[in-house]
Amino acid sequence: MNQIKPTPPAIVVHGRDDAHAAVAAARALGVPLTLVSAPGAGGYAGAGWFLGLVSEAAAQAPELAVSGILDCADDAGHALAALRAGVQTVVFTGAPETADTLDAIAAATTAAILRARPAACDPGDAVDKEAACRAWLRRR
Repeated sequence: MNQIKPTPPAIVVHGRDDAHAAVAAARALGVPLTLVSAPGAGGYAGAGWFLGLVSEAAAQAPELAVSGILDCADDAGHALAALRAGVQTVVFTGAPETADTLDAIAAATTAAILRARPAACDPGDAVDKEAACRAWLRRR
């Protein structure tokens, strides 16, 4: 399995509102941030959408380290497409032998395959998404 450094605190993003709230919270606290897609988003939203979302979020706060993790669930094709598109960290929960193959492909670059989602705050239905993110980031 491809080894990577522990990720900064993670916030689940379903779209721009979640990403903006997460970045605002991280900026207020001066902490790095990892944006994690919703489960399986690599299949229904795609790598291009996710890369754009992370790029836009990072541009909001250039002083912060902002990274992204795209969840491709158990679909090796979506995980491979994400790697080819330039996603640096991909969650793949499929067969271990397939994950090993994806690890080998990722190892040829600076990308990594995670076999489980990191712990993360999902501000989804929160009335105040930024406050929910801030509370999570403070605890980390």
